[in-house]
This record gives sequence, structure tokens and C-alpha cells, in this order.
Amino acid sequence: MLGYDPGLATGYDLTLTLVSLLVGILGSLVALALSRWSAAPAVAVAAAVILGISMTGMHLAGMASLQVAATPVMNWPLLATALLIGWSLTAIAFVIFARDTLRYATTVAATLLTISVAGVHFAAMGAAELIPNMAAPEIASSLPRFALASGIAATMLTIVGFAGLALFVDRMRRANQALRTSEAAYRLLAENTKDVIIWSDLDTIRRYVSPASVAVLGYPPEDIIGTRPIDFVHPEDIAQYRHVLSDLVEGRIEGAITTQRYRRQDGSWVWIEACLKVTRLPGSSEPIGYVSSLRDVTDRKAAETALRSSEERLAFALDSGSDGLWDWDLPTGKVWLSDRWQSMLGYDPGEIEGHIEACEQLTHPVDVATVRRLLLDHIGGRTPIFECELRMRKKDGGHTWILSRGKVVTRDATGRPLRMVGTHIDIAERKHAEHQLEHLATHDVLTGLPNRALFRDRLGREMDNAQRRGHIFAVLACDLDRFKAVNDSLGHPAGDSLLRAVAERLTSVIHEGDTVARLGGDEFAIVLREPDLLQTATTTAQQVIEALQSPFDLGGRSVSVGVSIGIAVGPQDGGDPDQLFKNADIALYRAKAAGRNTFRFYEPGMDAAIAARNVLELDLREAVRLGQFELYYQPIIELATDTTSGFEALMRWRHPVKGLVSPADFIPLAEETGLIVPLGSWALREACREAAAWPGDLRVAVNVSAAQFTTPGLEHCVVSALAASGLRPDRLELEITESVLIGDADSVTACLHRLRALGIRIALDDFGTGYSSLNYLRRFPFDKIKIDRSFVSEIADADTAAIVRAIVGLGGRMGASITAEGVENDVQLSCIRREGCTEAQGYLLSRPLPALEAFEFASTRKQSAAA
Repeated sequence: MLGYDPGLATGYDLTLTLVSLLVGILGSLVALALSRWSAAPAVAVAAAVILGISMTGMHLAGMASLQVAATPVMNWPLLATALLIGWSLTAIAFVIFARDTLRYATTVAATLLTISVAGVHFAAMGAAELIPNMAAPEIASSLPRFALASGIAATMLTIVGFAGLALFVDRMRRANQALRTSEAAYRLLAENTKDVIIWSDLDTIRRYVSPASVAVLGYPPEDIIGTRPIDFVHPEDIAQYRHVLSDLVEGRIEGAITTQRYRRQDGSWVWIEACLKVTRLPGSSEPIGYVSSLRDVTDRKAAETALRSSEERLAFALDSGSDGLWDWDLPTGKVWLSDRWQSMLGYDPGEIEGHIEACEQLTHPVDVATVRRLLLDHIGGRTPIFECELRMRKKDGGHTWILSRGKVVTRDATGRPLRMVGTHIDIAERKHAEHQLEHLATHDVLTGLPNRALFRDRLGREMDNAQRRGHIFAVLACDLDRFKAVNDSLGHPAGDSLLRAVAERLTSVIHEGDTVARLGGDEFAIVLREPDLLQTATTTAQQVIEALQSPFDLGGRSVSVGVSIGIAVGPQDGGDPDQLFKNADIALYRAKAAGRNTFRFYEPGMDAAIAARNVLELDLREAVRLGQFELYYQPIIELATDTTSGFEALMRWRHPVKGLVSPADFIPLAEETGLIVPLGSWALREACREAAAWPGDLRVAVNVSAAQFTTPGLEHCVVSALAASGLRPDRLELEITESVLIGDADSVTACLHRLRALGIRIALDDFGTGYSSLNYLRRFPFDKIKIDRSFVSEIADADTAAIVRAIVGLGGRMGASITAEGVENDVQLSCIRREGCTEAQGYLLSRPLPALEAFEFASTRKQSAAA
């Protein structure tokens, strides 16, 4: 207003002028205070309104203070427009200042505010028109214009100065607040991290240490502040660490990561990874110290050391081992093959192309599909490792068995396999041994003929074919005549030679597709497939009789035997294999009754043999009731010490008329009639009772039949026998044959596990005679495997010795001892020692003895061994 010159003499009312100034100042302060109080848009608009009102009030008061000889006339629409525009610009300025989202927001807001104030003032001045009043007296200024302007200017400069000072103080306050916030955040981070945060000056003295030092080093922060890091570093690591610190504080490096051992407060050493970084003041290039972050990596170092040791051991094992290695790059198909991988197939190193297609071409055609399927399963993530047994072609054209194992070790981000590594192991010898054992499981060792298990399988198949196709077939049950006399008079070796010769003659009689099997002892059986007429069975029976009528030369001695044959025709003589063979067996009894060395067809009226068996059954039941049985004990000798380790309990029937009845005559009948269960229970009780009186750790072995397992109460019977006798469980050994596992194998296995858990030993008897199978050996961890006498009798033969050796090896891996049964001469004893058997049993060592004689035998044997 002081710059306004209407061309007339003017003056100013001091009071109104000061009111105008005061309104402007107060309005500005209130508006600025509001804008500082909140950044909300509504608050910014309110501040703008207040400032606009104060500017309007200041202008109107200023106009009112003007003293002039004129009449003022206002252009109200122009004034209203000026005020509206000014207020709007003021509101926009405050909103921009409050939001602070634009670049140079403060400058933009100040510019808009200046335009608003100036615009309002000049527009308002333009809206005022002064009409001179000639009648009015000349007005003289109540206060000189210069003085008034100077006073107002001084006042405004003072206000601006204080405003500037307030702005500086505010900025300092904000900077200090930001600094405190930053320091608080830094301290919060430092004091809550598991790493130890340390700030040190350039002479490496620590000035700040975070609380994590307690957990990592065992020292509280105050014990470390003022120390140097070298004071805590392991002597072997000081030189290297000092060199790093020197480079850091002298400016040669900006930072470093080192690993060294630090001493804890308890005196132990921990591996510390230290991350070091030079620090500078903002805006300065001069370093003022450095920050270090210490992390405990002891576990990681231990893991790295263990991994390195493991890798070294693996490398040594692979270098010195017999396994072949392969490394397959899946995207390219290239394969690295070790020298051993190639040499096990007979190739020189580098002779096989290093590509997956070359490996596939070497794979046996039958195994290719299996290998691909197992590979895809592993590559697809469905199996943890790839493992496959396959045959690969050797350089000489033959094939050998390989066990291939591998694993995908690298995948990309999408899971696609990139690299796979693995080994090849030559398993040809193992496969050969398994083949021999599998052959042993289905074939008779002595004659090489199918055994009872394979015969039963083929008989079942033939029955199925006959019922499905409507044809007939025949089963011949053959029993040698006078074999026992030859065996008893010439000995078991001669008897075994005779059985082999009989097997050869029987094989020469039958046709291709027919089966001849040895069922055990001197029992053979023949299956004739699809005979056109019953005459075919008749002709074959006659040929068998004639073939066996010719004398046999047994080491220079000529012997003659005969054969009795029973014939049953399927399926008319039996609807299932067991019934059919049973009827053939009935026909065999009729043939024997007819004078032997003849044959008979089964007829429904054949009951003579059954009647005889019924008589024997009646006698057997009476013997059970009257207790006509007794136990004999055959010693089992431990070959390493030549001492008695125990006895096998053998049952004898003392018939009041027939005298001692052979177990071969009454045990099968007892099993068939179920009498074996009470007989077995009695044998358990009696054997435990007598063994309890034996000294030391002598064990007693008791045979348990399949019928005892199928009848409830076996476990209770065993526990009761032990409790009643006081015999320790580990001195009782239960012997079972493979036939026990033929039926409900899972139930029997569970029972055996429970008995074994009591401490009772479990032995597999007569291994290889009828139902031997690797599956049974894998199904239960037997404590002992007893090799049948048929093996022992032929152990001088290289093939038989190899099979015995395989059985011994298998038992060794299972943790089972191996007992050889039927040792009858010194050659056999020497051979079983050489092949690794641990125990022996047979007439060479001792016949079965009564309990008292068995005790005396054990004592005598022990004294002899000690001597």
C-alpha cells in the first residue's frame, strides 16, 4: 500500500496500518502452523483459506488506512474474482507443499504462493477506483511516508530473520531426529543379529561391540571394547590376519572377508568368518575406521572337513576298488567311462565310444526295456536312485551280469536333469552262485533230477492243462526194492552211487516233455504227459522195470534192485495233484504187496495198504498213550575246538512186539494223523528236562514239524518246557525244514521271530532236500543252516563242494553257523573243514546215544580236546 500513488495527497492511519500488518502476520503464522501440523489435503486447504482470509483482511485494512481527498469505489466482481483465484492458488501451493511428491515441490509451492499474494494484491488494487472530492480539504499524512515505510521494512526484516532462524532450528531438529532414528535402527540391527558387529578405529582398537559377542565368543561387549582383534586370534592365523588388517587401515583395500580361529572366554577355539569394511564420514573421503561382522562358522568348517575327508576316502576307494564309474551328460548324451568300466567287459580304455547309445548297444536285448523303465523312473523323480541288474555284451561276444547304480546329481531351475553319475559292479559270480542255489532249490543234489517241489509244480500244471483241454495224463510213483539192504550192507556212498545210476536209467526211458523226479530216499516219480492210451503208461512202467532189473556196477561190485510202481491216471483218479499222487501211492502199496518189481494201476477198491497203515496208526496212538517213546541224542561237534557244542534229540519208538521202529516208518504217519503234535510236545519237555542236567552251555536241538506250527499252542509248549525244566532259552535249538514254510509262511515266520526273541535258536534242517529256496533264507535270519547228508556224501566232487562253499558263504553273510550232517568218513570230515563248515554231525563222530551216554560223551570229548 505504501507504494500506491493515486496522484492525490495521501496519508495513512497508523492504527489501521498496524492492524493490516498484524492481520497478515497472524494469518500467515496460523496457516504455516497448520501445514506443519498435518500433511492431510483437508488441512492444507484449511491453511490456504486462513492465509487467503488474512491476505484479504490485510488488504482491506490497508485500504482503510489510506487517507486521501477522494471517494473510493470498488469493482466488487473483479475483487471477488481476484480473491477466488488467489485463494485457489494458495490452496494448491499448500497441498503441493504438504504432499511433497513433485520434484522441487517447495520451490513450486513458494512460486504459486508468491503469485497468489501478488496477484490478489494487484488485482484488488485494480478493483479500487478513487474519485477526487474537490470539496474535501487537503489531507496531510499523519506520519511521514518514509518513516512509516522504514518502520514497516524493519519490522518485516526482523520477522524474516526470526523466520529464517526458526527454519534453521527446524532443519537442525529434523536432522538430529533423523540421525537418532538412523542410529536407533543401526543399533537395533546390530544388537539383534546373531553375528558380532564391531566398529574399530584405524589403530584397530574396538570402540563398539554388539551383544552377540556373548553367544559367539563368550565375552560381554565391555570386555572386548578397547582391545585389538589380534589379541584373540589363534597364533597360527595371526600373520595372515595382521596382513589383511594392515592393507585395510592403510587404504590399500576397501574390504575383505577372512576366516580364522578366535579364542573364546573358556579357552576353546572357534572358527570365525570376519567381514571387514572401511567406514568414512558422509561427504568425506578420509577413512575413520572400519566395521567388522564376525560369524561363527565352526560347524560349517567341521562339515567341510568331514566332506573333504569323505571325498578323499571315496576317491581312494574308487581308485583301488573294482567298480566301474560312469558320468552321463544327459543333454548331450556324452558319457565318461572309467578304465575299469571298460576293462570288466574286456575292452581297452578308450575303445568304447563315450555316448549313451554305445552303452545301450552293449546291453542285452532282453534287458533294454527294463533298463529304460528304471532310468525313466529315476530321472522323473519317482525313485531315489537308479539300480538295475543287467547283462552286457563283452568284447568276446559273451554276456556278463552287471549291477548298475546311479543318481541324478544336477538339475536346472526347472527340474530338468542335466548330469547323472554311477557305478558298474561285476556280479557274474554272484549270479552264478544264485543260479546254483536256485537250481538246488528245485533239484535233487545227488541225482540232478527235479525234487519234490518242482515235481509238485509240474504235476499241478499238468492237472490244469488236463482239466482245461480234456485230455489225460499219468503219474507213476516208484519205490526201489531192496535198496535199504544195499545201503546198509555197502554203506551210504554205495547207496548214493546206486541212486545216481537209477536216475540215469529212468531218464533214458522217458520221452521229451515228461518228468522224472526224486522225492527223497529211494522214492522216484514220473509224470507222463498226454498219453494217447493207457497202454503208454503200461509200456513206460514195463520199460522202467526192465531198465532197473539189469545189475548195477558199484565200484566193482554188482548189485541188483527192483522197482515197484503205482500208476494213477489224471484227472479221473484224482481231481487235484495231491489226491492224484496219493492214489498213485496207494497203487504202489498194492504193487509192493503183489511181490514187488511190478506195477499196478490205481483202483477205487484198493484199501489193503490203507488198512495196513490203519493198523500202524492204532499202534502209534496206543504208543503215545502208554509212552513207548524215548529220546536218543546224537552229538554235534564244533570243528574249531573239536568239542561237543550240543546234541540233536532223535525220537525212537520201542514197540512191544516189533522192537525199535524206525522214525522213517512212524514219523510220516504221525505227521499225517496229527499225532506228531503230542509227540513233539513230549519231545520238547523231555529234551529240556534232560538237557537241564547237562553242564556248561551244551545245547539240545529238537525237531519241530509243520503240523506243530499249524496247531495252536506251539509257543506255549516251548515256554512251558523251558519253565518246567529251568533250561536257559539260549540252550534250546529248534530245527525246522523248508516244508514248514510252504504253507502260511507269514504266520510261521512271525512265530519264529517271537520264539527267537525269547533267546531260542532256530536252525534250518535238511537244506536242499525238498523245498529249499533262497526266499526262505531271506525271509528269516536263521541261527544255523544244516547241510543235508546228500551234500556231504558228494563233497569230494568239485561241483558239490562249490555249492557247499556257496551255502557256507551265504550263511556267513547271514550270521548263521553251518552244520554238516551225515559225516561218515575222514575224507568227508576233512572236506567240510576245508569248505568252512563250523559244526559236524554223523556216525563218524558218534551214533545217537541215550541221555546218560550223551553226557559222558560230551565230558570225554571236552577232556580230549583240552589234552
